[in-house]
Amino acid sequence: MEYRFSSLLIIVLIAATLSNCAEVCFNTTMPLKQSYNNLTTVFPGDCVILHCTLNDTAQWGLNGTDISNDDTHYNINTTSGTLTIQEVRSTDTGNYTCGSGSISLIVQIPDIIVTGQYTDLTVGSSVSIICTTMPSISNSVIKWHSSSFNSNELIIDPVMLSHNNNTFTCVVSSDLLAINLTKSITISVLDTSVSSVTVQSLSSYVIGDNVSIVCTISLTNAIGPDVSSLVVKWFKNDHIITNYISINGSLSTFHSIVTLTQVSPTDAGAYTCNASINGSNIIVSDLKPLCVK
Repeated sequence: MEYRFSSLLIIVLIAATLSNCAEVCFNTTMPLKQSYNNLTTVFPGDCVILHCTLNDTAQWGLNGTDISNDDTHYNINTTSGTLTIQEVRSTDTGNYTCGSGSISLIVQIPDIIVTGQYTDLTVGSSVSIICTTMPSISNSVIKWHSSSFNSNELIIDPVMLSHNNNTFTCVVSSDLLAINLTKSITISVLDTSVSSVTVQSLSSYVIGDNVSIVCTISLTNAIGPDVSSLVVKWFKNDHIITNYISINGSLSTFHSIVTLTQVSPTDAGAYTCNASINGSNIIVSDLKPLCVK
Protein backbone atom coordinates (compact mmCIF):
# COMPACT_ATOMS: atom_id res chain seq x y z
CA MET A 1 0.00 0.00 0.00
CA GLU A 2 1.34 3.40 -0.91
CA TYR A 3 0.85 6.59 1.07
CA ARG A 4 1.18 9.73 -0.96
CA PHE A 5 1.62 13.16 0.56
CA SER A 6 2.75 16.49 -0.80
CA SER A 7 6.47 17.14 -0.33
CA LEU A 8 7.26 19.42 2.59
CA LEU A 9 10.50 20.17 4.39
CA ILE A 10 10.36 21.79 7.82
CA ILE A 11 13.15 22.63 10.23
CA VAL A 12 12.78 22.77 13.99
CA LEU A 13 15.63 24.41 15.85
CA ILE A 14 16.55 25.35 19.38
CA ALA A 15 19.88 25.53 21.20
CA ALA A 16 20.74 22.24 22.83
CA THR A 17 21.22 22.50 26.55
CA LEU A 18 19.96 19.04 27.50
CA SER A 19 21.17 15.62 26.49
CA ASN A 20 17.82 14.51 25.03
CA CYS A 21 17.06 16.28 21.77
CA ALA A 22 13.36 15.49 22.05
CA GLU A 23 13.24 17.60 25.17
CA VAL A 24 14.75 20.69 23.62
CA CYS A 25 13.79 20.73 19.95
CA PHE A 26 10.20 21.83 20.08
CA ASN A 27 7.73 24.68 19.59
CA THR A 28 9.69 26.46 16.85
CA THR A 29 8.79 25.40 13.31
CA MET A 30 9.61 27.08 10.03
CA PRO A 31 7.95 25.77 6.84
CA LEU A 32 10.34 26.09 3.92
CA LYS A 33 9.68 26.51 0.24
CA GLN A 34 10.90 23.70 -1.95
CA SER A 35 13.87 25.67 -3.17
CA TYR A 36 17.64 25.30 -2.94
CA ASN A 37 17.94 28.97 -2.02
CA ASN A 38 16.64 28.55 1.53
CA LEU A 39 19.27 29.08 4.23
CA THR A 40 19.19 28.70 7.97
CA THR A 41 22.02 29.41 10.37
CA VAL A 42 22.84 27.38 13.46
CA PHE A 43 25.77 27.16 15.87
CA PRO A 44 27.84 24.20 17.03
CA GLY A 45 25.97 22.37 19.76
CA ASP A 46 22.51 23.41 18.56
CA CYS A 47 19.86 20.73 18.25
CA VAL A 48 18.15 20.55 14.86
CA ILE A 49 15.16 18.56 13.64
CA LEU A 50 14.29 18.44 9.94
CA HIS A 51 10.86 17.10 8.94
CA CYS A 52 10.09 15.54 5.58
CA THR A 53 6.71 14.22 4.39
CA LEU A 54 6.86 12.12 1.24
CA ASN A 55 5.05 9.44 -0.69
CA ASP A 56 7.54 6.84 0.47
CA THR A 57 10.18 6.17 3.10
CA ALA A 58 12.17 9.35 3.65
CA GLN A 59 15.66 9.34 2.20
CA TRP A 60 17.78 12.18 3.42
CA GLY A 61 20.79 13.47 1.53
CA LEU A 62 23.62 15.84 2.37
CA ASN A 63 25.43 17.60 -0.46
CA GLY A 64 24.20 14.99 -2.95
CA THR A 65 25.15 11.95 -0.86
CA ASP A 66 22.57 9.78 0.89
CA ILE A 67 22.72 9.85 4.67
CA SER A 68 22.96 6.31 6.01
CA ASN A 69 20.60 5.14 8.72
CA ASP A 70 23.67 3.63 10.37
CA ASP A 71 25.32 7.03 10.87
CA THR A 72 24.83 7.59 14.61
CA HIS A 73 25.38 11.33 14.25
CA TYR A 74 22.07 11.58 12.43
CA ASN A 75 18.89 10.12 13.86
CA ILE A 76 16.49 9.31 11.02
CA ASN A 77 12.95 8.28 11.89
CA THR A 78 11.80 6.39 8.81
CA THR A 79 8.20 6.47 9.96
CA SER A 80 7.84 10.20 10.49
CA GLY A 81 10.55 11.25 8.06
CA THR A 82 12.36 13.19 10.75
CA LEU A 83 16.11 13.86 10.64
CA THR A 84 17.51 14.87 14.03
CA ILE A 85 21.01 16.25 14.69
CA GLN A 86 21.47 16.08 18.45
CA GLU A 87 24.51 18.36 18.56
CA VAL A 88 25.39 20.21 15.40
CA ARG A 89 29.03 20.02 14.37
CA SER A 90 30.87 22.50 12.17
CA THR A 91 31.04 19.81 9.49
CA ASP A 92 27.23 19.65 9.29
CA THR A 93 27.17 22.67 6.99
CA GLY A 94 25.63 21.77 3.66
CA ASN A 95 22.53 21.26 1.56
CA TYR A 96 20.02 18.77 3.00
CA THR A 97 17.48 17.22 0.67
CA CYS A 98 14.46 15.03 1.10
CA GLY A 99 12.44 14.35 -2.02
CA SER A 100 11.97 17.66 -3.79
CA GLY A 101 12.46 19.73 -0.64
CA SER A 102 15.81 21.12 0.45
CA ILE A 103 17.44 23.47 2.89
CA SER A 104 20.97 24.78 3.18
CA LEU A 105 22.21 24.54 6.74
CA ILE A 106 25.01 26.92 7.66
CA VAL A 107 26.92 26.20 10.86
CA GLN A 108 28.23 29.56 11.97
CA ILE A 109 31.48 29.44 13.87
CA PRO A 110 31.26 31.45 17.14
CA ASP A 111 33.48 34.47 17.60
CA ILE A 112 36.27 34.46 20.17
CA ILE A 113 35.78 37.30 22.62
CA VAL A 114 38.70 38.64 24.66
CA THR A 115 37.87 40.87 27.62
CA GLY A 116 40.28 42.73 29.87
CA GLN A 117 42.94 45.32 29.15
CA TYR A 118 46.13 44.12 27.50
CA THR A 119 47.46 47.31 25.89
CA ASP A 120 49.19 50.32 27.48
CA LEU A 121 49.68 48.41 30.72
CA THR A 122 51.39 49.98 33.70
CA VAL A 123 54.51 48.38 35.13
CA GLY A 124 53.63 46.86 38.50
CA SER A 125 49.91 46.57 37.78
CA SER A 126 47.89 43.34 37.67
CA VAL A 127 45.65 42.34 34.77
CA SER A 128 43.19 39.53 34.11
CA ILE A 129 42.35 38.70 30.48
CA ILE A 130 39.40 36.39 29.81
CA CYS A 131 38.83 34.39 26.62
CA THR A 132 35.33 33.12 25.76
CA THR A 133 33.21 32.40 22.70
CA MET A 134 29.95 34.04 21.68
CA PRO A 135 27.81 32.06 21.77
CA SER A 136 29.41 29.49 24.04
CA ILE A 137 30.21 26.01 22.76
CA SER A 138 29.13 23.17 25.01
CA ASN A 139 31.97 21.08 26.47
CA SER A 140 34.61 23.23 24.79
CA VAL A 141 38.07 23.65 26.28
CA ILE A 142 39.52 27.16 26.27
CA LYS A 143 43.16 27.74 27.17
CA TRP A 144 45.79 30.42 26.81
CA HIS A 145 48.99 29.20 25.21
CA SER A 146 52.38 30.71 26.10
CA SER A 147 51.27 31.03 29.71
CA SER A 148 51.38 28.92 32.85
CA PHE A 149 47.60 29.09 33.25
CA ASN A 150 45.58 26.09 32.17
CA SER A 151 42.30 27.97 31.81
CA ASN A 152 40.55 30.71 29.84
CA GLU A 153 41.87 33.36 32.24
CA LEU A 154 45.29 34.88 31.66
CA ILE A 155 46.69 36.66 34.72
CA ILE A 156 49.77 38.87 34.60
CA ASP A 157 50.82 39.90 38.09
CA PRO A 158 52.86 41.99 38.22
CA VAL A 159 53.19 43.51 34.76
CA MET A 160 56.84 44.01 33.82
CA LEU A 161 58.61 45.70 30.94
CA SER A 162 59.63 42.25 29.73
CA HIS A 163 55.96 41.51 28.99
CA ASN A 164 55.94 44.18 26.27
CA ASN A 165 55.29 42.70 22.80
CA ASN A 166 54.65 39.24 24.24
CA THR A 167 52.03 37.33 22.27
CA PHE A 168 49.48 35.04 23.90
CA THR A 169 47.11 32.83 21.93
CA CYS A 170 43.68 31.72 23.08
CA VAL A 171 42.81 28.25 21.75
CA VAL A 172 39.27 26.87 21.73
CA SER A 173 38.91 23.14 21.12
CA SER A 174 35.78 21.03 20.93
CA ASP A 175 34.59 17.76 19.42
CA LEU A 176 32.02 19.90 17.62
CA LEU A 177 34.68 21.81 15.69
CA ALA A 178 36.63 20.52 12.72
CA ILE A 179 39.62 22.67 13.71
CA ASN A 180 40.56 24.62 16.81
CA LEU A 181 39.62 28.28 16.99
CA THR A 182 42.44 30.68 17.86
CA LYS A 183 42.87 34.34 18.61
CA SER A 184 46.16 36.01 19.48
CA ILE A 185 46.78 39.18 21.43
CA THR A 186 49.97 41.19 21.85
CA ILE A 187 50.68 42.76 25.21
CA SER A 188 51.90 46.35 25.24
CA VAL A 189 53.44 47.95 28.32
CA LEU A 190 53.97 51.67 28.76
CA ASP A 191 57.63 52.46 28.23
CA THR A 192 58.83 53.30 31.72
CA SER A 193 62.30 54.30 32.85
CA VAL A 194 64.09 56.39 35.45
CA SER A 195 64.18 60.03 34.41
CA SER A 196 66.25 61.44 37.28
CA VAL A 197 68.08 60.47 40.45
CA THR A 198 69.10 63.03 43.07
CA VAL A 199 71.00 62.38 46.27
CA GLN A 200 70.41 65.15 48.79
CA SER A 201 73.36 67.38 49.61
CA LEU A 202 75.19 66.19 52.71
CA SER A 203 76.76 68.40 55.34
CA SER A 204 79.64 67.54 57.57
CA TYR A 205 78.72 65.33 60.51
CA VAL A 206 80.47 64.63 63.78
CA ILE A 207 81.23 61.23 65.18
CA GLY A 208 78.14 59.74 66.82
CA ASP A 209 75.55 61.52 64.66
CA ASN A 210 72.70 59.65 63.05
CA VAL A 211 72.60 60.28 59.28
CA SER A 212 69.90 59.60 56.66
CA ILE A 213 71.03 59.82 53.05
CA VAL A 214 67.99 60.32 50.80
CA CYS A 215 67.88 59.50 47.09
CA THR A 216 64.89 60.87 45.15
CA ILE A 217 63.97 58.88 42.06
CA SER A 218 61.62 60.13 39.33
CA LEU A 219 60.11 57.91 36.63
CA THR A 220 58.80 58.68 33.15
CA ASN A 221 55.52 56.85 33.96
CA ALA A 222 53.84 55.78 37.16
CA ILE A 223 54.28 52.20 38.37
CA GLY A 224 52.55 50.08 40.95
CA PRO A 225 51.03 49.00 43.13
CA ASP A 226 53.80 46.37 42.87
CA VAL A 227 57.06 48.33 42.78
CA SER A 228 59.42 45.35 42.62
CA SER A 229 60.48 46.38 39.10
CA LEU A 230 62.17 49.46 40.53
CA VAL A 231 65.79 48.47 41.16
CA VAL A 232 67.81 50.73 43.47
CA LYS A 233 71.44 50.10 44.38
CA TRP A 234 73.63 52.04 46.75
CA PHE A 235 77.42 52.21 46.65
CA LYS A 236 79.99 53.67 49.00
CA ASN A 237 83.27 54.36 47.26
CA ASP A 238 82.24 51.88 44.54
CA HIS A 239 81.44 49.12 47.05
CA ILE A 240 77.81 48.03 47.12
CA ILE A 241 75.79 48.64 50.28
CA THR A 242 73.19 46.03 51.17
CA ASN A 243 72.20 47.06 54.69
CA TYR A 244 70.32 49.98 56.24
CA ILE A 245 68.31 50.72 53.07
CA SER A 246 64.59 51.47 52.84
CA ILE A 247 62.39 52.65 49.97
CA ASN A 248 59.05 54.43 49.91
CA GLY A 249 56.89 56.41 47.54
CA SER A 250 54.26 55.74 44.90
CA LEU A 251 53.31 56.36 41.28
CA SER A 252 56.29 58.10 39.66
CA THR A 253 58.33 59.43 42.60
CA PHE A 254 60.19 57.29 45.12
CA HIS A 255 62.71 57.79 47.91
CA SER A 256 65.45 55.38 48.82
CA ILE A 257 67.11 56.02 52.17
CA VAL A 258 70.35 54.81 53.68
CA THR A 259 70.31 55.20 57.45
CA LEU A 260 73.60 55.33 59.35
CA THR A 261 73.48 55.34 63.15
CA GLN A 262 76.30 56.82 65.23
CA VAL A 263 78.61 57.48 62.31
CA SER A 264 82.32 57.04 62.62
CA PRO A 265 85.19 58.12 60.36
CA THR A 266 84.88 54.80 58.50
CA ASP A 267 81.46 55.93 57.25
CA ALA A 268 82.93 58.86 55.37
CA GLY A 269 83.07 58.59 51.59
CA ALA A 270 81.20 59.10 48.34
CA TYR A 271 77.65 57.63 48.36
CA THR A 272 76.16 56.75 44.98
CA CYS A 273 72.51 55.92 44.26
CA ASN A 274 71.76 53.93 41.07
CA ALA A 275 68.18 53.39 39.89
CA SER A 276 66.60 51.57 36.96
CA ILE A 277 63.44 49.75 35.94
CA ASN A 278 63.88 46.01 35.57
CA GLY A 279 64.06 45.31 31.85
CA SER A 280 65.21 48.81 30.91
CA ASN A 281 68.72 49.59 29.72
CA ILE A 282 68.59 53.06 31.29
CA ILE A 283 70.43 53.39 34.62
CA VAL A 284 70.56 56.82 36.25
CA SER A 285 72.81 57.66 39.19
CA ASP A 286 73.91 60.48 41.47
CA LEU A 287 76.49 60.73 44.24
CA LYS A 288 77.29 62.96 47.16
CA PRO A 289 80.23 62.94 49.59
CA LEU A 290 79.74 62.35 53.32
CA CYS A 291 82.25 63.97 55.65
CA VAL A 292 82.66 62.90 59.28
CA LYS A 293 84.69 65.07 61.67
